[in-house]
Amino acid sequence: MVQSLHYTIVFVSGAVLMGLEIAGSRVLAPHFGSSIFVWGSLISVVMAALSAGYYWGGWLSTREPSYGRLLSLLLIPGALIFVLPFIYPTVNEWVASADLGIRLSPLIACSIYFLPPGVFLGMISPYVIRLAATQLSTVGSTAGTLYAVSTCGSIFGTLLTAFYLIPIMGVSNIIHALGVTLACLSLLVVPLVRLRGVTVGRAVTALSIIGSIIVPWPSLLWARIKTLLEKDTFYHRIRVEEDEEARYMYFDRTLQSAMNLKDSSALRLVYSRYTSLGFAFRPDAKKMLLIGLGGGSIPKKVQKEFPTMEIDAVEIDPEVVQIAKNHFGVRESKNLRIHAQDGRLFLTRTAHQYDIIMLDAYYTDAMPFHLATKEFFELAQRKMTPNGIIVANLISAVTGPSGKIARAFVKTQRQIFPQTYIFAARRPDNVSIETIQNVIIIATRDKQRLDIKDILKRAAALDKGLFPDPLKDLAIAYYDGPLADKDVPVLTDDYAPTDNLLHP
Repeated sequence: MVQSLHYTIVFVSGAVLMGLEIAGSRVLAPHFGSSIFVWGSLISVVMAALSAGYYWGGWLSTREPSYGRLLSLLLIPGALIFVLPFIYPTVNEWVASADLGIRLSPLIACSIYFLPPGVFLGMISPYVIRLAATQLSTVGSTAGTLYAVSTCGSIFGTLLTAFYLIPIMGVSNIIHALGVTLACLSLLVVPLVRLRGVTVGRAVTALSIIGSIIVPWPSLLWARIKTLLEKDTFYHRIRVEEDEEARYMYFDRTLQSAMNLKDSSALRLVYSRYTSLGFAFRPDAKKMLLIGLGGGSIPKKVQKEFPTMEIDAVEIDPEVVQIAKNHFGVRESKNLRIHAQDGRLFLTRTAHQYDIIMLDAYYTDAMPFHLATKEFFELAQRKMTPNGIIVANLISAVTGPSGKIARAFVKTQRQIFPQTYIFAARRPDNVSIETIQNVIIIATRDKQRLDIKDILKRAAALDKGLFPDPLKDLAIAYYDGPLADKDVPVLTDDYAPTDNLLHP
């Protein structure tokens, strides 16, 4: 009976810690993104907490080990975890406003949230080993078995949280549940505390603390914009909002799409009117592949202006597809086929060839590196018609330190395509090309380069609300100067440091 309890305690505590780590990625994403720096911070903080916990747990186990102390080791992290949803929005705002850098900011936030409970959870396994080991000769076997059970719990917690809980529960609910789980687990220890004549006063006190926490928590924020949907998926925390003019889709902290309520097919976001430049290069296009659906503004506009155009839209997140249909008026048809799949995997498997391949799967703080490598562009070239083009939307500068990702992207494309065209989608304030903004990059297989005057003429002949107004903004956005690329690599499947290039 007691042995089964030991196994249960280390299994559940291991599951809670890893569940907390997976949920932690969604705690951080709205303010710090989901880049490799966020994951590096999470993993390193959890490992540091475990290291400290193992040490202190071992040290504490040599000083009159008791089930009363084990009870405290379960209740304290339970309380710390349970209160996290009440504090992390404010702390996120504070750390983000301090602007400590793309690396240090998530590391500090992770340390505040996960280091204290992680240390206590790390203490549990060595402490239970000491309680379970009755003979010196069996210590090694007992330790090995319990650590194996704890690791199995970690695997279970990781898979349960990542595969099931995040898509069906809010992040706050998951974290509250993890805290309550530890509190319930501690109740299993109470009879053993009594059997050994140890006072349960401290346990009751700790439980009352948790009980006092579980009270209605008033909202501190009043939203001026109506929130229609908030949902965690396998890939994002998606939020759909609406004001008097438009409806908006956010992934984590990044605006992904917007739709005018009075004209659902209009291209509301500035960058989308620059991605339409692909039609100025290929006005005779008949088949188009769009990687990255979002709210579906681009395929809706293309459907309206080019009714015979065949479009394959590929979106990795099935929930985004459903939201685009339910909230942004996207409708599949004979000419618009939507695929919930990874864009590169789709391109590998499809037998079709496309006149226009549009990449709109990049966002503020991360880039799917496998959609930016030389091998990907070689694949894309094979799936293009002889005069096919690639249109890509990046978040980057053009020149300067913040433009490394765009320069690496262009340098890589130039290994495959003879011509590349760069448009910095600047607003009327004409911000510097060293400022981070939407950068539209068009790559063609043409031997002869088009002049910007010819591009403007083609756009003017075609304009159906597809391009910026006034059209001369295209000429302002066009960059045909030298592009220094010695400080950036050619991106390959083997070496594509996109996170470092995005955040030098």
